[in-house]
Amino acid sequence: MLVSVGTMIYLAVLSLMDARRRAISAWLLLLGSIMAAALAGWLLWQGTVHWEELLFGAVPGVILLAIAGMTGSAGCGDGIVLLQVSLLLLMERAVIAFGVSMVVMGAFATVILLKNKKNKDLRLPYLPFLWLGCLVSLCS
Repeated sequence: MLVSVGTMIYLAVLSLMDARRRAISAWLLLLGSIMAAALAGWLLWQGTVHWEELLFGAVPGVILLAIAGMTGSAGCGDGIVLLQVSLLLLMERAVIAFGVSMVVMGAFATVILLKNKKNKDLRLPYLPFLWLGCLVSLCS
């Protein structure tokens, strides 16, 4: 429970940064990565989670990082945050969060593009949608 609340607060802070500045603090990313890796190591050591669950939970984050690499590093921070979330929330919740965030973001982008047909250069911050996806995955 504490990990879930901490994850949601961390994501809320990053979401606000992403929405306002279209950038994420490297220090917060580093701190989040250290904390996520430490928690994953602790869970592995305690035997409450298997390495396969951590490995397969990381797939959405790796996909997002691969897409970011193909597009010239735009969205690299989003992929790192998704990897952190997969370590904090584990495979099932991370996959649900990723799926929900992509569906909601796609629907939101479609509505905006249909309303504003002139400007097709649309850049949406991903982390607010990931926060929503994590909220849905924690409530399910």
